Amino acid sequence: MILLLILFPCIYFLPFCINRTVRSSPEYSAADYYKSSIQYHKSYSNMPHSVTPSIEQDSLKIAILGAAGGIGQSLSLLLKAQLQYQLKESNRSVTHIHLALYDVNQEAINGVTADLSHIDTPISVSSHSPAGGIENCLHNASIVVIPAGVPRKPGMTRDDLFNVNAGIISQLGDSIAECCDLSKVFVLVISNPVNSLVPVMVSNILKNHPQSRNSGIERRIMGVTKLDIVRASTFLREINIESGLTPRVNSMPDVPVIGGHSGETIIPLFSQSNFLSRLNEDQLKYLIHRVQYGGDEVVKAKNGKGSATLSMAHAGYKCVVQFVSLLLGNIEQIHGTYYVPLKDANNFPIAPGADQLLPLVDGADYFAIPLTITTKGVSYVDYDIVNRMNDMERNQMLPICVSQLKKNIDKGLEFVASRSASS
Repeated sequence: MILLLILFPCIYFLPFCINRTVRSSPEYSAADYYKSSIQYHKSYSNMPHSVTPSIEQDSLKIAILGAAGGIGQSLSLLLKAQLQYQLKESNRSVTHIHLALYDVNQEAINGVTADLSHIDTPISVSSHSPAGGIENCLHNASIVVIPAGVPRKPGMTRDDLFNVNAGIISQLGDSIAECCDLSKVFVLVISNPVNSLVPVMVSNILKNHPQSRNSGIERRIMGVTKLDIVRASTFLREINIESGLTPRVNSMPDVPVIGGHSGETIIPLFSQSNFLSRLNEDQLKYLIHRVQYGGDEVVKAKNGKGSATLSMAHAGYKCVVQFVSLLLGNIEQIHGTYYVPLKDANNFPIAPGADQLLPLVDGADYFAIPLTITTKGVSYVDYDIVNRMNDMERNQMLPICVSQLKKNIDKGLEFVASRSASS
C-alpha cells in the first residue's frame, strides 16, 4: 500500500515531465512546436470560426462582405468590440450577435477572423470565402454590409471605379437574393461609387430575381453616406475653433448632408446646422469644398497608398449599430440619412414624403435624404429639409447635384440592363 502511494504520483506525472523535458530540450525545435500547434488548432479550429445551429437560431447575424479590406477590417473590429453593449439592452429574445466575415482572399479573411476571435467580447465571428461558398455567410443574415470592391487610387474618381465594382456588386446582389430573406434583410452599401452602385444593387435584384418583386427589398437597400455627415461636423467644429468664433467644447455640431456621395452631388447644409456660426462667405465655400472632396484629401495624404478606410469604418459603424439596435428592439425607429430609391418596385413613391421630394429634385430616382426607418424599411422621407435650404443651396448647389446624380443613376441602370441582355 505504501509502495503504491509512492509510485502513483510518479506514474501520473511522468508524461507531463517527459513532455516538458522534450519541449525544453534542444532537439525539440520550433518546427516541432509549430507542428504540434497545428495539430491542436486543427482539432479546435471550428470553435471560433463557426456557429452551432442552436446559437444561430437565437442570434442576430451580420454579414460583412469584403471584411479583409481596409474598411472591412476596421469595421469588423469596431463591431466585435462594441456591439455587446447593444445586446445588453435588448428587449427581444435574441441572446447572441454573430459576425459572418466574407472575403475573396481566403488567407486574409481567415487571419482577420482568428485575430478578432481572441477579443474578449461575447460577439462571435466566422470566416467565409469562395472556397466554402458565400451561402453560409449570408444564410439567416439580418444585416448585410458591403465594403467590398476596389479602393480608389491617385487620380481616380468614384466613376473610374464603376466598371469593376459594378460587376462585384451585381454578383453580391445575386447571392443576397438567393440566400437571404428578402422580406427582412437590410443591405447597407459602402462600396463606391455609391451614386451608381445602389441603383445597380436595387435594379439587379428586382429585375433578375422574381421572388423580390413583392418583398419590399427596395425599402431596405441603402447607400451609406454617413462619412459626409461626419466630415461636415468635424470640419465645421475645427474652423470655428481655429477662427476663434467658438470656444473649444466637447460637443460636435449636427450638419445635415443630402444629395449623393461624390463631389458636387454632396450638399452639406451648413445653414441648417445646430452649431451657430459667423463664418464668412469664403470660409463657407472652403468648408463645402472640403466636405465634397474630403476623400481626395485622404488619398493624397496617404501618398496614393490608401483611401479613407478608418473614418469610413467609423461612419459605417455608426450606421450598423443603429440597425442592430432597431432589430434588437432597443429602438422603434431609426432617424438617419441614407441614399435610397425614391420609387418602389411598382414605380410608386417608396414611402410618404417621397412624392413631395421627387419634384423638388427634378424626378431623380435616388437621393440621400433624412429618413425614418422601421423594421420594414423606409417609412418616411423628410422632404421638408429641401424646402428649408437657403437661396445658395437651393439655386446653386441643388441643380448641379441633381444633374450629376441623374447621370450616375443612369449609368448604374444601364449597366444592369446590358448585363441582363447579355445573360
